[in-house]
Amino acid sequence: GIDLGTTNSALAFIDSTEDADFPAIQVLDIPQYVAQGRIEPRRTLPSFLYLGDQEYTGVFARDQGAIVPTKCVHSAKSWLSNPEVDRTAKILPWDAQEGGRVLSPVEVSTRIMKHLADAWQKQQGSPVSEHNVVLTVPASFDEEARELTVLAAREAGIDKLTLLEEPAAAFYSWIANDLTR
Repeated sequence: GIDLGTTNSALAFIDSTEDADFPAIQVLDIPQYVAQGRIEPRRTLPSFLYLGDQEYTGVFARDQGAIVPTKCVHSAKSWLSNPEVDRTAKILPWDAQEGGRVLSPVEVSTRIMKHLADAWQKQQGSPVSEHNVVLTVPASFDEEARELTVLAAREAGIDKLTLLEEPAAAFYSWIANDLTR
């Protein structure tokens, strides 16, 4: 399952070969730049994209974006759900001058999910496209936001996809945690 978050994103999974009524949920550690030239795994991937000499996703992107906000994209999921803008237009980074806006909310969402998919493949040895993926979306997402989220996931190589509203995901998590105690 993928939580494509406004602030942080994460990938969790169960081992389907595990013989148990309730297999353990495992969170995939996501390798990412945490400083110039230093990559470390983290449980979450900050949903930030920094567009400098090199493109960064995650902790370092968030930190660099605080220093140079005109090169940082954040809150792409919020833009993806904003009916007041063209969600496929190159409107990000929002803080940049008009000429510096080079990505659409869909493209940013694709890059964040691609980072998660690449981490999966490197650690688990199989492409994410071979697995059934549940992707959480806000209950407030309109039909266009849902369709664009599916488009971004497909462009990131996630083909077998089910969207699940975040309130339902929270409820299922509560059930799973309550029943395994």
